[in-house]
Amino acid sequence: METAYFNGKFIPKDEISISPDDRGFLFADGIYEVARWYESFFYDMTSHVTRLKRSLRELRINWDGADLFPSIANDLIRLNKLGSQQAMVYFQVTRGAAVRTHYFPSPETTPTVYANAWGFVPDNQSLESGIKVMLKEDIRWSRCDIKSIALLPNTISFQEAFENGMKECIFVRNGLITEGSHSNIFFVIDGTLFTHPESNQVLSGITRKNVLRIAQELGIKIREEAVQENRIRFIREAFITNTSAEVTPVIDLGGNTLGDGLPGPMTRLIREKFDAEIKAIKG
Repeated sequence: METAYFNGKFIPKDEISISPDDRGFLFADGIYEVARWYESFFYDMTSHVTRLKRSLRELRINWDGADLFPSIANDLIRLNKLGSQQAMVYFQVTRGAAVRTHYFPSPETTPTVYANAWGFVPDNQSLESGIKVMLKEDIRWSRCDIKSIALLPNTISFQEAFENGMKECIFVRNGLITEGSHSNIFFVIDGTLFTHPESNQVLSGITRKNVLRIAQELGIKIREEAVQENRIRFIREAFITNTSAEVTPVIDLGGNTLGDGLPGPMTRLIREKFDAEIKAIKG
């Protein structure tokens, strides 16, 4: 029986009941985080907690338990007997249940907090051979920097990519490539690594942050600068990053084959360094 966390208690997941007046249900008024368990540790949990706190602040959800995320996550791994395998932990906080109004409830209601864990099998084939991704006009709101549960534009766009045999949908806003429906994206042009700068147009990914650090340590020239869609012909390599995909090569961008259609040397180098860090932490 799967155990989940709900409002301060670890209980069977199928016993959880959420109010129909919960603002997460009515308005998508909430935030979330996903952390990855690598058989014995969570990767960069500190950054996940920092981002969780930031998302709460941006939505003005007053919940003082964000620092509990690591212990809750570890308990979920233990209670669900996932310690010896790779797994994911999902953590969500909404503003809570209240009479439906567009303004925030006054006095404030108690936030609803939920978390669960499940075993995870990496997509090693995509990691090795690369993926095809589609391009689509960015139809999302203008606060993509908040890890909000309001993901309908993302899911609609990803479904379109999925139905067309692609692994991700990459967004374009005002002619500039921003990010994916659930990933950040990097490009290699003339030996320089490009990615969209942190702004309200993209989510600051945990893997993105660590890839930038790794690239700097490798002496790779980096430019946090948006790439124009009309410069695709100059892109030699690309890869997406997120918690589940880590560093996954992109070999086809919107029908345009990149390089020779295989994961490029810079992508492989960064991937190898990332893998080496994971192995070093495992010991």
